[in-house]
Amino acid sequence: MTRKFWQAIRAASVMAIGLGVMNTAQATYSSNNNCGGGTTNPNCDTWTFNNQTSNTQGGITATASGWSNTVGSANILLDSAYITLNGSSGLGVRNNDCSGFANCTGGGSDANEGLSPEHAIDNNGRTDSILFSFTDKVNLTSFSAGWVSTDSDFTVLAYTGAGNPATLAGQSYAGLLSNGWSLIGNFLAGSSTGAHDFANNTYSSYWLIGALNTMVGGDSTKAGNDYFKLISLAGCTCDNAPPGTPGCSTGGGGGGVPEPGTLLLMGAGLLGLTRFKARRTMHVAA
Repeated sequence: MTRKFWQAIRAASVMAIGLGVMNTAQATYSSNNNCGGGTTNPNCDTWTFNNQTSNTQGGITATASGWSNTVGSANILLDSAYITLNGSSGLGVRNNDCSGFANCTGGGSDANEGLSPEHAIDNNGRTDSILFSFTDKVNLTSFSAGWVSTDSDFTVLAYTGAGNPATLAGQSYAGLLSNGWSLIGNFLAGSSTGAHDFANNTYSSYWLIGALNTMVGGDSTKAGNDYFKLISLAGCTCDNAPPGTPGCSTGGGGGGVPEPGTLLLMGAGLLGLTRFKARRTMHVAA
């Protein structure tokens, strides 16, 4: 066969590799063919918090920590809060306006914080949230409320910045959005217990779930009467994600870029095209 024939074959092969890699890098996760609402799909995992603040499923551990905006004269900045363990009801939050872990009657700036329903995740006075830290990236799409009083509207954020997030202490809820965190959404959920869905395409190791939060766009006419306890989370791991799904690279954080290996292969394909073009130009000139 002629040299020109083999040159054409090589050019086509290099281009095919390059295009294949680019298609892989652009592949995206669709919540319609994976977890969706999270609670019924067999590819999803469920992390249950029954009298415990951590749980392991599929080799990935989720750990819960409590947060609330109790710092400063206007109660804008975040501080750590108590996680309450309520058996089959799930996790609640008692913020630091409570002067101890008892019922706080007669003490603290919020004497009701230790009483029902304010021992739950709530937005009465302060907005409580639970930070769930995972040992690998997951796409959370649902949580189950084991107990609800009045209403259970909620807000979800996920960390999508580089590396691991800075501590939440001393930051405001609104400030998180300019410091690597993304708003998944503000959701109106009503007064029912059970699954609370928030289907999305984000993979992250850090998820912040709390009562409806007006400081990140939650409807102020709907906030102030939301009280719920969280018993479990549902979502998919990167093992169930299509190749090239943004956020499923190695390491912590959320990310949203192709994996380093993908970028290297793409670079190799482009380099091959460049060298072939240069050699072809020299051959024609000769």
